[in-house]
Amino acid sequence: MASPWRAAWAAVMVMAAAAAVSAKECTNIPTQLSSHTVRARLQASPGAAEWRLRELFHDHLNPTDEAAWMDLMPPPRGGLPAAAGGHDHEEFDWAVLYRSLKGQLPGGGGGGASPASAAAAGPFLEEVSLHDVRLDPDGDAAYGRAQRTNLEYLLLLDPDRLVWSFRTQAGLPAPGEPYGGWEGPDVELRGHFVGHYLSAAAKMWASTGNATLAGRMSAVVGALRECQRAAGTGYLSAFPAEFFDRFEAVRPVWAPYYTVHKIMQGLLDQHVVAGDGRALGMVAAMADYFAGRVRNVIRRYSVERHWASLNEETGGMNDVLYQLYTITNDQRHLVLAHLFDKPCFLGLLAVQADSLSDFHANTHIPVVVGGQMRYEVTGDPLYKEIATFFMDTVNSSHAYATGGTSVSEFWSDPKRLAGALTTETEESCTTYNMLKVSRHLFRWTKEIAYADYYERALINGVLSIQRGRDPGVMIYMLPQGPGRSKARSYHGWGTQFNSFWCCYGTGIESFSKLGDSIYFEEKGERPALYIIQFIPSTFNWRTAGLTVIQKLEPLSSSDQYLQVSLSVSAKTNGQFATLNVRIPSWTSSSGAKGRSSQSASSGIVVIACHYSYLSTYGLKR
Repeated sequence: MASPWRAAWAAVMVMAAAAAVSAKECTNIPTQLSSHTVRARLQASPGAAEWRLRELFHDHLNPTDEAAWMDLMPPPRGGLPAAAGGHDHEEFDWAVLYRSLKGQLPGGGGGGASPASAAAAGPFLEEVSLHDVRLDPDGDAAYGRAQRTNLEYLLLLDPDRLVWSFRTQAGLPAPGEPYGGWEGPDVELRGHFVGHYLSAAAKMWASTGNATLAGRMSAVVGALRECQRAAGTGYLSAFPAEFFDRFEAVRPVWAPYYTVHKIMQGLLDQHVVAGDGRALGMVAAMADYFAGRVRNVIRRYSVERHWASLNEETGGMNDVLYQLYTITNDQRHLVLAHLFDKPCFLGLLAVQADSLSDFHANTHIPVVVGGQMRYEVTGDPLYKEIATFFMDTVNSSHAYATGGTSVSEFWSDPKRLAGALTTETEESCTTYNMLKVSRHLFRWTKEIAYADYYERALINGVLSIQRGRDPGVMIYMLPQGPGRSKARSYHGWGTQFNSFWCCYGTGIESFSKLGDSIYFEEKGERPALYIIQFIPSTFNWRTAGLTVIQKLEPLSSSDQYLQVSLSVSAKTNGQFATLNVRIPSWTSSSGAKGRSSQSASSGIVVIACHYSYLSTYGLKR
């Protein structure tokens, strides 16, 4: 039987879904302004931009009676307003707000258990550390070349130029010159790429051990720490806090929380992946600052007003806050994560409404990824169902053969993609985030379909966005139209120091973590390894005390077979381990062939897979 809080939350989801369906867009800004491309174009037109933005907002906004009255009323005394379950005290009560969101207010029958006591879902397949995976530089050229090209680009970037706008905003001396493009000092989205850089650098360093890169990323973290200390409030950004005043007032501004998410995620990756002891405190201070802002909006108006402000793009704020909660176990971080889940969108998925058309794709995919983290943290099965339905819907109704999705940044009519085949299809950012969705689902279920999707999207939608061996030359959209060219699309190929589009940020991350989804493991008395991608690499399987080397024979048009060999070696004998290898949908298990051999003297097991023969092997070391 469903608990009362679950029924209450489901009711909220249904109402949010109904509202979204009736309005058809889950946003308070005009549909076209959800597009990063449109925002950049407007901001590049001095004088006309602000007038046009205000005109579009004015024409679109239809405030509810409740919102209009709340704007006229004085701020309520005490804590939460009645609509959010408030009580007459001055201190904002995060526990009360949590129970309100979960339908657990006094008399609601939902108990009142601390969120920290919620049982997390699982067990799932575990990620392996990027520190233990090395791509083969002499193997399949596509992966090794892509990684090396990306490393070259990261090493071209100057820490002083990256943090120029942060230092200027903090009132600190800023040597050098700022970068251009979307990192330019007059662009409202400035700072977003720096967050991506921190994530990409941490993962590239883990993947390669490059000492020069380690010094560069440490310098960026140090500079940002100085900026945060200069602010004195926990605030850290390349733009003024006034942007959030406009966000909270539902006035025109270009996605400030989107950028803050990137910075928080980058710092968290510096802590988790790179082991930088300074970064966690910086993320926590940012979370505290923005918790205060959200608290003030809810205290002054209502929680509904906060939900309304989320109709501007907020990236994966819920995702990074759930991650932070797993480290800090701080209830405020959990509640704040809930407050960045977007009910008007997740509600549609909760009632399994296939209504993605006209939504801005990359605004909403990260919200789903955050919902997946909510499932992992709290064990709430509703969010597993939401993610599963979302993935099924995108794949069945909104995906190209490449695995990509979106046209001009939006989802269009379901199952009618032929009319949308242009140069402005398959935004790179959407592929980056859909890979996260499928990766979570595979870890939960071990279903091969999700690993197959990951392979297709990775090969077509990630490896294809670099221009050969040119460091820092990447694409925004991957054209799907017949005879269309990457170079002749709207954005064309980017430049090293004067583009910094959203897809540049996700691009440098994608090429820094090519090794993160080849291997997954199960720990226990008999550890098990799952090999789901065929990428030449070496994995140091610490749990089992084994080294796994994967090699591929070069492909040619005259050979219809993919040949994979796996070498497993150890220095000691005695422990059993299980090796699981994927059978992809594009092969035939009945036509596959495999052989294995073992050298008693060296303790090496070699498994040769012909036509990608995939099965389960018992290994003894």
